[in-house]
Amino acid sequence: PLSVIVDQRDRLIVADNRNHRVVILDQTGSWLFIINGNVNSIQDFRCPYGLALDPQGNIHVAACGSNTIKVFTSEGTYVRSYGNVKSPTGMAIDEGYSLVNECAGNCLSIFDPQGNKIHTVGSLHYPRGVMLD
Repeated sequence: PLSVIVDQRDRLIVADNRNHRVVILDQTGSWLFIINGNVNSIQDFRCPYGLALDPQGNIHVAACGSNTIKVFTSEGTYVRSYGNVKSPTGMAIDEGYSLVNECAGNCLSIFDPQGNKIHTVGSLHYPRGVMLD
């Protein structure tokens, strides 16, 4: 696993990168469900890397192998995609704004709550993680 976050219900959300899925576990580590990226549809993703939760509790998945961010409800239902990004890795969300590291783009991109890219900070070398204080 490359990323682990905890949601408002104390569930563990795990980016299972090589299996192309996100695993949702309860507090004891028991599997609740998976969000599978190996499907041939709009919700398809490869190599989930970074994870973040928005203010509504939706799960944002930085799909490094798909060059996009996929959004799912807290129960795993596909909502939407955003960002045409170059190998997204780490991500964080602050007041609905997504901060996404673009590893192959050597930058940090900022998206508004609707998923529009509004700013890019360049000249970074292979950025991986981002954290908010």
